[in-house]
Amino acid sequence: MKWLTSLFSPKIEREGYLTKQGHEIYYRAYGNPQGTPIISFHGGPGGASREKYARLFDLKKYYFIQFDQRGCGASISADFLHENTTQKTLQDAFDILQQLNIQKPVISHGVSWGATLALLFAETYPEIVRKIIVSSVFLARTYDADWITRDSIRFYPDLWTEMKKQINTDNVQKQYYDMLFSDNQTAQNKALSYLGSYEYMLGSLHPHFTERADFNEQNLQEARIYFYYAQNHYFLQDDQILQNADKIRNIPTLITHNRMDFCCPVQQAWDLHTALPQSVIHIVPDYGHTSPLLTKETKRQIKAFLRTPTH
Repeated sequence: MKWLTSLFSPKIEREGYLTKQGHEIYYRAYGNPQGTPIISFHGGPGGASREKYARLFDLKKYYFIQFDQRGCGASISADFLHENTTQKTLQDAFDILQQLNIQKPVISHGVSWGATLALLFAETYPEIVRKIIVSSVFLARTYDADWITRDSIRFYPDLWTEMKKQINTDNVQKQYYDMLFSDNQTAQNKALSYLGSYEYMLGSLHPHFTERADFNEQNLQEARIYFYYAQNHYFLQDDQILQNADKIRNIPTLITHNRMDFCCPVQQAWDLHTALPQSVIHIVPDYGHTSPLLTKETKRQIKAFLRTPTH
């Protein structure tokens, strides 16, 4: 039913590339160029922009801008890890706003890793951010990363046992990382099939590994970016977002999160809410890192949140 999806797809009002440091960073904008601008960050690291997030907003009133981060989606790079850091991504977002001649204060929006970036963008440029909207929050603390790479074994000991069995070592993260960045396609495929798919199983009641039969370079690049960022602690100081929360404490913020998110436990959203007295939090009674109910409730909450005037 691709024709049906296309029928309801929002119209791209403008698209182009930002050229920087060997990267062609693709961006696109939807909605009303005279409306309130929204700068949106996609998930990952290593993901890509999704038009579905534009549909969360009334595009008659808002100008929704998203971009594919360095090495991601439709962006083009000779070396996708060259000059690829969190700080460069935040600067890219600012430069895209400049290239689009955005003069108004913006709404900073993101989901998951995109929420991390949306919060960091607001902390870096608080003078141009009027509101923040984040969902499925990831604060990128060591504590948060340890949940995925260590503590989640409490719920998935069978998966961890299987990952160790496949490589015959206890040092799961390092061994699979080395395999992912090797030149051996068989090793790359095994890394993608096991550690590369583990995060997507968190929250599943019937998880199981399957050797990938659809190996391709795009999947490999996405995974390499993700683990490159994770290996470098997301290029952040530990607890950087909450340590700098005073910079955005007066910016109205909406937070939505599934109650049973096994990828990013809801405590992260609650810790953010506690640090930001101007924030509103809505915990959705659902499971999974994303879900149709979370999307529906987020859209409803956004509509109410944006009706509230900014003082």
